[in-house]
Amino acid sequence: MLAALGVDIAAIRDEFHADVKDPEFLEKFKGRDMVFISHNSKQTTNPIESRLLKKTNITALYLAPFWSKLGFWDQAAWLIRHWPTIDGFAKGAAKGTCAEIKHNGKSMIFQL
Repeated sequence: MLAALGVDIAAIRDEFHADVKDPEFLEKFKGRDMVFISHNSKQTTNPIESRLLKKTNITALYLAPFWSKLGFWDQAAWLIRHWPTIDGFAKGAAKGTCAEIKHNGKSMIFQL
């Protein structure tokens, strides 16, 4: 959805094989200047994955649980409506920042 809007973005499935496990791709993010956006907040509570995420020092934004309850078109509409706010936060966030993106598009920083 974001690529169609001209956002410089890559999906995990475009860079890694289909059955890649989270620790595998998180390890490869180390040293990259990027913002990681996901709805899989389990990465922040799994000890191995959260340690790897912290080690990468990338900015990680997690869509709050509301996201998985939206249908495809509602997700697309939500992203279009809130992308400027999310993008602004991501551009101003220090490397290594972790935050949850709420339904209103605002981000709440948290510590791993």
